[in-house]
Amino acid sequence: MKKPVSIIIRIIIGITALAGLVWANMGTRLLNTVSVIGTVVFGAVIAVCVFWKQFKALVSKIWKKRVGKVFLVFFGSAASCCVVLAAVFSVNMVRYIDVPVENVNAVILLGCKVSGDTPSYMLECRLNSALEVLNSHNDAVCIVSGGQGADENITEAEAMRRYLTAHGIPDSRIIPEPNSSNTRENLRLSANILRERGITDGILIVTHDFHQYRAEIYARQNDLKVGHYSTKTDPRHLFFYWIREWAGIAAAYTGLF
Repeated sequence: MKKPVSIIIRIIIGITALAGLVWANMGTRLLNTVSVIGTVVFGAVIAVCVFWKQFKALVSKIWKKRVGKVFLVFFGSAASCCVVLAAVFSVNMVRYIDVPVENVNAVILLGCKVSGDTPSYMLECRLNSALEVLNSHNDAVCIVSGGQGADENITEAEAMRRYLTAHGIPDSRIIPEPNSSNTRENLRLSANILRERGITDGILIVTHDFHQYRAEIYARQNDLKVGHYSTKTDPRHLFFYWIREWAGIAAAYTGLF
């Protein structure tokens, strides 16, 4: 009875890994690190499921040697730690996708790539989410936070300001923050602006769903109590951004960037 159950479990795991393999490469036009990692990991899982007997024999052979034992214990421990961290990060990423606040006094809109002087698709999505909030909270101000990259003609803050004013938001409600170059600086400089204006509550961060937890970490580091209003990520691209975000969260806790 054990053998059929084992085969069924391997089939389920293999099919799941195959789905993950396809998802890891959906919407990927160019080779990137995350898609390669996903392909290697899911491909390895599929290979183990298909060649289970050979895999068990190989592990048994390695285990018989002292160096092999050290390697397997080290590799297994490292892999287990990574899985646990990824699970914890993912749970928290989901937790902070939507955290409403009672009265919205200020929106912090986090920047994203600008193509020349035009918001990229992702930035436009964030801008449209910010418009939803600003149009339903007429007294709220909006900090548009983002500097200028090497391949951008204007700052992200200026591109966002232009978009919002073109869609009916008065310029008087928009506060540009054009000096930040990453999420850590977005929140630090935005926090300074809010303190100068005496705004201490009713603060809402607008960015993509996968990005909110890291924004929350930096908000706490700058003594900001915030809510979250998220832009939904296209499912085709969610694998790439979700996995990449794990590295960003680890860096946020360690202070690397």
